Amino acid sequence: MQTHNRLEDLVAKIVAEPALHARWLNTFSYLEYVGFRKIVKSQQAEVLTAAILGHACEEGRHALGLKKLAIKLGGAAFDSYAREVLLCGEEANDYFQDLDQFCDEAFADRSPEERVNLAYGYVTWLVERRALDVYGIYKKALGDSEIARKLGGLLAEETKHLADVETLLQAADPDFAAKSKEFETVETALYQAFLGALSKELARKKPLAAVTS
Repeated sequence: MQTHNRLEDLVAKIVAEPALHARWLNTFSYLEYVGFRKIVKSQQAEVLTAAILGHACEEGRHALGLKKLAIKLGGAAFDSYAREVLLCGEEANDYFQDLDQFCDEAFADRSPEERVNLAYGYVTWLVERRALDVYGIYKKALGDSEIARKLGGLLAEETKHLADVETLLQAADPDFAAKSKEFETVETALYQAFLGALSKELARKKPLAAVTS
């Protein structure tokens, strides 16, 4: 609950300022792109399933949709992932990369194929859970707006995919019940670190004029 309240306060500040809001949207787009890229790079074509390919395409589509919203809100300057048009982009990337590394190393004793599949599954499960939480709070702060309506469709897809991945993990890993709790603890610490960085960024005394093209 405390984490929810903290995020709600931060989101309220972000959506009230168009320049910050555009950077926020662009950062979400960037993270969806990172997810897309990781899937493509980690999977061998010889064993790539339709489900995983579909997930990659979904992540890419989400990245594009959020990117278009950022450009609409902030202007042509947001047609990139340059540091100045992201909101704590480096810290957001660290969250994803550190989580991915932790999950990969946790299965270092497995066969290469099993290691890749389990790491992919757990990272996806953890990130999707967090995304649903964050997107849900963000959507609530937007009220009845175009962005909120678009997020509604994204949330529906993320919810279905989370259920699919959890079913696969429960079948693939007999230790899912114990491992999922251990991994959640790690993910929570990484997320809290990101929230800390976001709080500091928003507290800085600097002009918040919109980035111009």
